[in-house]
Amino acid sequence: MEKDRHAKTREVGLLLTCFAETTEVESRKVLLDHILEAIPFGSHPQNFIEDVEDPALRLRLRELQSDFLNRRKLTRDLQQCLQDDALDLETGVFLISRLGSRTDLSLAQFQASLDELANPLKEKLESITDAMDRIDLFREYLFQEKSFRGNTENYYDPENSFLTSVLETGKGIPVSLSVLAILVAKRVGMSVEGVNLPGHFIVRYDSPDLKLFLDPFNEGSYLTEEECFHFLIRQGIQPESGYLSTASSITILKRMYRNLINYFSSTKNRTLEKTLREHFAILEKHTPSESS
Repeated sequence: MEKDRHAKTREVGLLLTCFAETTEVESRKVLLDHILEAIPFGSHPQNFIEDVEDPALRLRLRELQSDFLNRRKLTRDLQQCLQDDALDLETGVFLISRLGSRTDLSLAQFQASLDELANPLKEKLESITDAMDRIDLFREYLFQEKSFRGNTENYYDPENSFLTSVLETGKGIPVSLSVLAILVAKRVGMSVEGVNLPGHFIVRYDSPDLKLFLDPFNEGSYLTEEECFHFLIRQGIQPESGYLSTASSITILKRMYRNLINYFSSTKNRTLEKTLREHFAILEKHTPSESS
């Protein structure tokens, strides 16, 4: 395994060196394609740039090409997942997180962090069979013991949309905290699903004996169907049961992309806005009948 990693590092390093030294447009396109193909799924190109031997080339790649290569790599990974029917919610939110500033993230590390978060809860739930007791414990663990909560002080910070950051800070926005609840619930054998409520994403707990809504942004507080409908009415929306239906993974990812697009558009970061819109269009293309 170590030998394979060394060979991969050397391969990518040679490709990056050629890329940095080549000025001919068509040759750079070919090299770029080979680089994106050679870098493992979800990996940041910066990790390979740091292994380029020539200090001057390494500096040039780091300062001029790292962000560009990262954006192209993420687009390639997203397209590949959709072509392989392998884009589940967990993978999708990881790719979104890779748009952040950290370069050391991997899908395996992200999944391990979720496992680590869920394992104590899984043990606590083993002896509990009553549906209400189980959801009470789930809510208490995530929102009291682990203190996940809405970031009311800095709501629009894009880090609130990156699940890797939410796991570290304990703060997020409605959709990211809801996704966290969904992924943890999946690991402990509980049915928690996203609800794409206009203006405020929430989750629903479903079991044969109990159905209720939770608001992860507000410490997992319980909501009734009537309260959800009142929320819609206050926004001038005619309440319908369809608003409380299960949101698909694609719908959730689209909502997360929209939030980030709105932020980077308002801050005039045209580079990231363009990448996010490109990713959103890829999701739209592969799910033409999906309601957004």
